[in-house]
Amino acid sequence: MGLNAVMVSGSLSSLTWFGLALALFAIEALRPGRFALWLGFAAILVGIVASVARWPWSVEVLAFVVFAAVLIPAWRRYERKA
Repeated sequence: MGLNAVMVSGSLSSLTWFGLALALFAIEALRPGRFALWLGFAAILVGIVASVARWPWSVEVLAFVVFAAVLIPAWRRYERKA
């Protein structure tokens, strides 16, 4: 098991991203604030991408940062309008 289960040909496994999303959702459930929720959604998006495309792990991490940078301000803007 070990690192080979996490890495698949230089790319993080989609299960790694889904596991991270699950952990972030658990953090959100224990400590509500909706911040970890959107990080979890960003991890799910990267997990979906990782299941169909093999990007290097560094590009996947960058995609996670970009998705989070888009989702969190979008949520804050939406919440202010509601």
